[in-house]
Amino acid sequence: MTEAIDESLEEQEARRFFEEGLGLMVTRLPNATSKIPDFLIDGEKPGYVLEVKSRFDDEGFRKELERGSTVVRTRAIGHDRWTADNARSARKQLMRGDPTHERFWVLWFAVECLSSTKAMFVQVIGSLYGVRQVAYWDEASQTTQGRECLFVVPGVFERWPDIDGAIVTVGSGITLCANEFSDKAECFQSSRLYQWFAQRGGPVMPTDLEANRGFLSISDRTIDRTNEEAVRYYLSQRYDLKKVHILNIKAHSASSRPWSE
Repeated sequence: MTEAIDESLEEQEARRFFEEGLGLMVTRLPNATSKIPDFLIDGEKPGYVLEVKSRFDDEGFRKELERGSTVVRTRAIGHDRWTADNARSARKQLMRGDPTHERFWVLWFAVECLSSTKAMFVQVIGSLYGVRQVAYWDEASQTTQGRECLFVVPGVFERWPDIDGAIVTVGSGITLCANEFSDKAECFQSSRLYQWFAQRGGPVMPTDLEANRGFLSISDRTIDRTNEEAVRYYLSQRYDLKKVHILNIKAHSASSRPWSE
């Protein structure tokens, strides 16, 4: 295999995954413009159209590290604007690459950050599914408990159901998030991509997160989710919770350059 010299490392990683991992044929689309997706992928019906988006540390972070400073960053846990903004632009690109929407539309989010890596991963997942943290009073233990809640805000997948899934990579880790709002959701679950992940523990899916991972969920789409009081009341009634609060938790990290001899 000869990789195109103009592909980023993240794009090369995506190419290798589909070619070597799934045995599919990857075609690079001409990159004279950023308004088209990166790849068309064939070898099974209906095929895929893929756009790769990468997230790096900001320039200031790296400059501070180079100066020997300890760099502190604060990141929200849950819904994040970076993921939503990049999904919006990627969706437009996917549309240009497959205007009749015959293929599966897949995003590839490569998190290449040194700071708050775990928080960045959680941000992407939370943004796809509109996750927020919920605190409530537990009568049995007489303590405040916390759980994740799906669809507290409309996530990327809910807003754009024509996106069938998103692959998220962090270091050597790789995760597939499936969009259950997609009209192709059932067909997508039979795809080679989905089945590859299913054989290794399964893709991330809201039904699994709620049934097996302890997530709460706003399943009633008539709830005004811009009204926090309405959301709290819904959760208290559905799950019989007391003193419900919607949180916006932030993760703090400190990074420094290793000492060298």
